[in-house]
Formats: sequence, C-alpha cells, structure tokens
Amino acid sequence: MKKIVLLNPLLYVLTLCINLQELKANQSDSLLFVVRIDDILSRNMSILPRSILPLEDALASRGAKATWGLMPHRLLEAANADGQLASEIKQSHRNGHEIAQHGLIHICQICGQSSHEMYCTIHKRALSYGQQEQLILEGVQIMKDSLGIKPTSFIPPGHVYDATTKAVLADLGFPVISTSGTLGQSHQNLYDIPINAEFTWALTQQNYAENLAKAIQEIKQEQKHSGIYVLMMHDPFIRAGYKNAITLRWMGALLDSLNTYYGSRIQYNTLTEAATTIESGLSTSTTEDDRYSTTQPDRISLLPNYPNPFNPTTMIGFYLPKESPISISVVTMEGIKIELVSNQLYPSGEHWGPINLQHTASGNYLLLVQSNTGSRSRVISLIK
Repeated sequence: MKKIVLLNPLLYVLTLCINLQELKANQSDSLLFVVRIDDILSRNMSILPRSILPLEDALASRGAKATWGLMPHRLLEAANADGQLASEIKQSHRNGHEIAQHGLIHICQICGQSSHEMYCTIHKRALSYGQQEQLILEGVQIMKDSLGIKPTSFIPPGHVYDATTKAVLADLGFPVISTSGTLGQSHQNLYDIPINAEFTWALTQQNYAENLAKAIQEIKQEQKHSGIYVLMMHDPFIRAGYKNAITLRWMGALLDSLNTYYGSRIQYNTLTEAATTIESGLSTSTTEDDRYSTTQPDRISLLPNYPNPFNPTTMIGFYLPKESPISISVVTMEGIKIELVSNQLYPSGEHWGPINLQHTASGNYLLLVQSNTGSRSRVISLIK
C-alpha cells in the first residue's frame, strides 16, 4: 500500500509534465487564419435581411477579418438597386476587410450554366484569352465605378479555371488568386491562397456540433502542416435570418475556441494580407497603371446587362472605340437567331437601350453584338 501511495503522485507528476510538453509543442507555431465568403449577395430573396454586417460584426468582435467574394455584376442587378450592397461593401472595406473579385456574373458564356464562368465544364472548352480578359476587365471596372475599389485578389467561379485564366490575371497585375488547389506561386507573380474546407453550407442544428468539432480538429492539423487555414463560407447561409442566425453562432463558437487555444499565436488576415505574410516580396500595389483598361480603347466591348435575370425587359449596353455598323441579336444556346434587336450605324462611345422578350420562353440566351471588326456575346437569363 505504501508503494502505491508513493508511486501515484510521481506518476501523476510525470503524466502532467508530458501533457504540458505536448500542449506546448502543439501550440509552438502560429496559425494564419483567413475567412473567405463567396457569392455576396446571392439572389436569394427569402432569407432576410440581405446583409453582410451581422457576419462582419461576429468576425471583427473576435479579431477576425473577412474576404468578401463579390460578383461585380451583383451591383447592377435589380435586387441591389437600393444601393445597400454597395454601401455595406464600401464600409466593410474601410473597416479593413477585403473585397475579392469573384468572376463577373458566375454564368458560363458558352453553355449558360451558373456553376462556372472561365472554363466550360460542359463542353470541356475554355474561353479565349481575349474573352476571359474582357470578363475580368468588366468586373474590375464595375467595382471601380460602383465602389471605388480596385481588387487585388480573384476567386474563379466554381474554382474552375485554366492556365489562360492565370495568365490573364498575371498580365493584368492581380497578385493573388484563391482556388481549391495548392498553396504557393501559381503563375509568374500570381500567388495562390487556396481554401481548405467549408462547414456551414446549409448548416443545421443536427450537424452543428459535429461540424464544429471537425473544423477545430482539421484546423489544428493543417496548422501543423502549413501554418495557414482558409475557411470558406457562402451567402445566403451567413445571413442572420438563416435558421435564427445558426451560422453566426457557429462561427462565433469556432473563433472563440481558436482564440482560447492559440491565444496570441493566431493571426487573422485577408487573402491578400496572407499572401504578403507568406511571400514577403509579393507586390500588391494598387497604383493606377492602366493595365486594367488597356483593351478598352481599340475594340468593341459588351457591357453587363441589367437586370439579369430579367422579365421581360433588360437594359443592354456596349462600347465602340469608333463609328461602326452594329448588329444586335438574341440567339438561343443552340445558335438559332430569335430576335434582331438592332442593325444600324452607331457613333463611337457607350450606348444603352432596352430589349423586350415578352414573347420569348424562359431560359438562357446569348446576346450577340457584331461589328465589322469582331463580335461579343453574353448570356442573358429570362425568367418568367
């Protein structure tokens, strides 16, 4: 009995020392943590309020930052005509959060599907360099005009892209891309900060605790492997009206756990901040050098129509560098022309006008603008 009494305290002390050493080893390195939220604001009109501020507050109150993945075309759509989205985005940017460009409209110009944009997964065909450049430039211009913000990071819609996408981004001076690929230098001076996982898509009370435990475990494991974790989220699940703010509570619980475990060893960054933290020589200058607009003066440009989707009228716009005869038509996805909108001589400059498809069935169509020197097309969505 005396031996047991003497050995037990010794065993307890040894066990405690081992546990403390293990805990110290596990916490010896810092964690770089990024939160990326895509598809703001989605077209969902049933989950209210349509606002990013509650999530921003939940993040900021715990020291975290948001990188908002914005489809620039959202800013032109009827659902955001009240200016709330633009106002919240500008305020969030002033508060130190990042606004990443998430494609242009998240609709493929080849097949009309919404799961991709830069590369068509249906027809296994990429958009050309010029087509991808035009989409990205239009998005940049909308963000600059509507928000006064020049994006430094790009999120390919659906994480679908090709080497051409990366070449265009590098040539246009984007320093950061965020995919589902590999962390590190991606193309020339383009750095990839990929996402790790998403746990809050259609989050429910049934998988709340399980997903929280999985997230904490996976983050700790990835911290040991790479030192960085990028958590992905999506609107509309981030809204306060989604299941009584379940995602906001979940996110708060996750950050509270990480702050408790890592303490001062956790560093919250945006995508671009994370890239510069890892790659100290990476240039993220946003000084105006006109590379974003080098293609504008010498070719026809088809501007985003609004609203889109529409019923039955939408405004279409195009830019001409010089006077030219222009044919504007609506074409089915099979290539059948169903509506000749205009066929006349236009002066140089920007032109806008309505088209009405009240006698046309719902679906995706191509708006085709043709001149003597080339053509531009865009998917438009009629929903009745």
